[in-house]
Amino acid sequence: MARVKIIFGRSSKIVGLLIRFFDISPWSHVAIYDGGDWVYESVGMRYRGRLGRRKGVIKTHIDDFKARYSAWRIREVECYNKDPIAACERMVSDKVKYDFQATIGALWIVRVLRIHLGSPDAHNCSEMVNVITNSFPNKSGATVSDFWAIARRVE
Repeated sequence: MARVKIIFGRSSKIVGLLIRFFDISPWSHVAIYDGGDWVYESVGMRYRGRLGRRKGVIKTHIDDFKARYSAWRIREVECYNKDPIAACERMVSDKVKYDFQATIGALWIVRVLRIHLGSPDAHNCSEMVNVITNSFPNKSGATVSDFWAIARRVE
């Protein structure tokens, strides 16, 4: 079993506040960090970074990631994927889309009922991290707060 760094972000924008409220989490975003200059994340809104305006599963410079969040924290967790960074690169090159349905469902229904409302070919942030780490058998069951709980146990 490998280990991978995940990075959490806290946003004070309305979507971030809603995610934190409904997920009962201090964090609104989770992503994979390569330990150097790059973060692999799934974002629903286009933002301008060093690699241009993009959305979906993207590669973001760590400084651009940190600039978007009022707070951030890096933790290392167990990963069942032998080469998590290569898997992230494949998602970026395959232009995997953002899963809006799962995010909306996570805010209202998924947290309580653990049902999947999203697309199997798209990922929100916690789904993307779960596909890479394989921490939860049901990809729709993973939330930002679930990854925070795992990260806190590993500390």
